[in-house]
Amino acid sequence: MIARVTRNEFSAELFEQGRPTIITDALQDWQIAERWAPEHIARIAKARPVTMSTSHDGRYLFDASHDINRSHVFEKAEVEFGDAARRMLDENAGDHIYVMQQSIPDVLPELLDNLVVPEWIASSRPAINLWFGRRTTTQLHFDYSNNFFAQLYGSKQFVIFDPHESERLHPHHHDTATAHLSHVDALQPDLARYPDFADASPVRFTINAGELLFLPAFWWHQVQAADVAVSVNFWWHPDLRQTLGAPNAVRALPNFYAMDRLAGFKPMFLQPAGLDFLTGAQLFLSHGRIWTAGLLALAAFDEAARNRDDLRAIDRPQGCRLSALAADLQPVCAALAADANLSSADRAAIDGVPMLAAQVAEFFSDAKIDRVKVEALVAMMKSSA
Repeated sequence: MIARVTRNEFSAELFEQGRPTIITDALQDWQIAERWAPEHIARIAKARPVTMSTSHDGRYLFDASHDINRSHVFEKAEVEFGDAARRMLDENAGDHIYVMQQSIPDVLPELLDNLVVPEWIASSRPAINLWFGRRTTTQLHFDYSNNFFAQLYGSKQFVIFDPHESERLHPHHHDTATAHLSHVDALQPDLARYPDFADASPVRFTINAGELLFLPAFWWHQVQAADVAVSVNFWWHPDLRQTLGAPNAVRALPNFYAMDRLAGFKPMFLQPAGLDFLTGAQLFLSHGRIWTAGLLALAAFDEAARNRDDLRAIDRPQGCRLSALAADLQPVCAALAADANLSSADRAAIDGVPMLAAQVAEFFSDAKIDRVKVEALVAMMKSSA
């Protein structure tokens, strides 16, 4: 059961505990009956172009794919917001319409004056999005950001799962763009195909208009609206404590590696916490997070190799999928191993790099990653730093 509390009861302690909570009176200043009725928001932003999604059965699903922009199995079209709203509010229409995750500051700025950023994150500069649909069901998934979810019109039914339930939820493979999605429909699970789901512990609840849901980062959730519903959500970055505590928190790392070998990830997430690839690997290793430590140690090794003049002749792309990383690093390792002055420990660490890369590509499991190889690579990188 989810906790329901008042604004005054939602203390700093509850916020820090990171448990999903519904705040029943947090939207009193929003005047939602007047300002967030579907007809009203459609009128004040009617000419704004938005992305309208349609699904024949109301389910908005994604297939496992390296490119999430092409992996959806529903239709998208660019329309004026007023036209989407009219179609959505037509009681005789039988289709399922969703204007989802539309940035209010960027796409629908007329709605900004109608909302109040929750007081607990007023200084966090959250991303603010509109969700406006009729008879919609999202796929079971988790977000990499903390979430305040304001229900403004209608109601929505949630099924949520603790991050530690991740392996029971049959997530997509970690080396895909859809690694944050589950194969399971939590509302109608196929236990013959996904038997581990039978051992999962769902929390089910309804959020009603006027209520605010606090959903911490990395919590799995599937959301359904039986009729027309209007919601606004606020996303902001999790802290390092949350990332260290959630087994699924780093499932996006393979995608960052595919883009630029974590070059953009480092200043965005590691450096603000006073970390680089090597110190990040040491930190995760000390918390028993072997897979993450292994990937960050590989990133430290990769970065050092790319910065060496004598290795620049080895032609490698800017980014690399984990499935190709062992082969990608093989010539680097061969060139380094040719140094006759290498210590036996450093030679063993270099020889273990391709196998470690193959392990992190195949398995998202601390138990299946060779900790000895991770520790050897970290020690070698630390001694050469």
